[in-house]
Amino acid sequence: MTRGVLSMNFDERLEELFIDLPEPPEDVGSSVSVAQVGKLLYIGGVLPLSEGRLQYPGKVGIEVRLDMARLAARLAGFLILAIVRQELRGSLKRVKRVVCLDGFVASGADFRDHFKVVDGASELFVQVFGAFGKHVRTAVGVSSLPNNACVELSAVFEVK
Repeated sequence: MTRGVLSMNFDERLEELFIDLPEPPEDVGSSVSVAQVGKLLYIGGVLPLSEGRLQYPGKVGIEVRLDMARLAARLAGFLILAIVRQELRGSLKRVKRVVCLDGFVASGADFRDHFKVVDGASELFVQVFGAFGKHVRTAVGVSSLPNNACVELSAVFEVK
């Protein structure tokens, strides 16, 4: 029998959803991928990488279809969870809630569905954390992103 999200830890929820998180990306340059301040965990600039390679490069609405961009956001969401899990010593048990998700979408000038792209990650967080995955969010269009990525995400989590 499936238990509700509120009665289980979030590591068990990942297993129930058949989600294997990837290895988090290495820090690059003079910045770090995560910083904790008090009970807040800040995750900065995550691209849709798989095995170290950028997925779905290009601008949404031009080279990248909306459905592929949503997958890119979901992939970046998996990496955010992997970074959080690594920072919290291999477990999501200390996550209290997802506070904020910021999504940047490289797109053509006529593209208007930025929020639909970022939904790929938002929906993942709600699947994993239930009501604790609902968050405030920004979804904006930009002319370009690092390495020609179609999406870049940052997030804030509250931890116990």
